Amino acid sequence: MATSERVREELGKRLLGAQQEWPGFSIDVREVRVPEVSPRLLVELDVRAQGEAWRVSLDYQGQEASLVSGDLTDETAEYLALLVRTHLFEWWHTKDTEKASRRKGTRLDR
Repeated sequence: MATSERVREELGKRLLGAQQEWPGFSIDVREVRVPEVSPRLLVELDVRAQGEAWRVSLDYQGQEASLVSGDLTDETAEYLALLVRTHLFEWWHTKDTEKASRRKGTRLDR
């Protein structure tokens, strides 16, 4: 099983991808928890974009969490980063209109 530290390190290196060149946009991986008891992955991120700062919590279970149940290969880490980016994109565009999305984020700059 991949350790929380290893997953955090790999996500930190890979999350921004091509967006690294966007001025004023950043994603910081605050915390990653990989509980040993069940297939679960908890990721807490600070997201800064369009003059706003947010703390976002993503909770993965089942098949998505099983990505970290073995060795964290480069291919798996890339896929996990893509998955997190996709969920952040979806969250960003639905945070003002959907309750489930709203609960995942807390605005920091108010």
